[in-house]
Amino acid sequence: MKGFLNLLAKAKLIELSEDERQAASAEPLQGIPMAGTEALAEAPEPPLHAQASGEPAAAPAASALPSLAEACPDLDGDALEGHAFEDIFAAAGVPVSPYPAEKLLRLLDGLRAMDAGTRKMAVLAMDAADDNWQISDCLSDADLKIAALEDHKRQLSAQLQDRERQSTELVDQIRQVLDEGTAAIRKQIAELEQLLEREVTRAAQETTSVEAGLRAARESAARETRRVDAEIDRLREIPTTFKAPGAAH
Repeated sequence: MKGFLNLLAKAKLIELSEDERQAASAEPLQGIPMAGTEALAEAPEPPLHAQASGEPAAAPAASALPSLAEACPDLDGDALEGHAFEDIFAAAGVPVSPYPAEKLLRLLDGLRAMDAGTRKMAVLAMDAADDNWQISDCLSDADLKIAALEDHKRQLSAQLQDRERQSTELVDQIRQVLDEGTAAIRKQIAELEQLLEREVTRAAQETTSVEAGLRAARESAARETRRVDAEIDRLREIPTTFKAPGAAH
């Protein structure tokens, strides 16, 4: 098995892991008797397919509803995505496989130059040539990991439904607060308009009263002035009658 992997690596059809490279440097290459091996080694180098990255995807921008973040702090964008597959498998209790499914997928990626039937025969030949692993190990590992991922999807769906429910409740609360606040403000506006109307009426009444008082004061002052003038004229009769001409007043 190791010799065949080394041969594929030399043909640049697969990429060995760090452990496999160390093992290859410590042991000589061993050929696997298999039809078409030399042709495989001479086959043109196919483009290596990009492997799925376990790095978390960039989280979307955080939600702009601070009250929503308070209502469901565990359901933000970071909590819904970007979980490493290794963490998902560990949480689901997937046991360590002698030959993980990802390792077989990496091998299959390196054999894309072959047709599907030839790839299958090559893998089965490696399985038969190496007693350290069996294809059933990969099948079992793949089934367990698929089940773990399906369960993760169900949990994600449940979290999203919970988020939708809480969001709906929160929006209803926001609208209720808005309606109550709007009603209270409109009531205050109506009361202020009534107060303004009363103040305008009171000011008009007080203005009328002040102006009436001013008119009365003017009339009173005019009457008093006429009365005083009449008394002055009456008193002037004495000096006019008895004071000698040219005498000082």
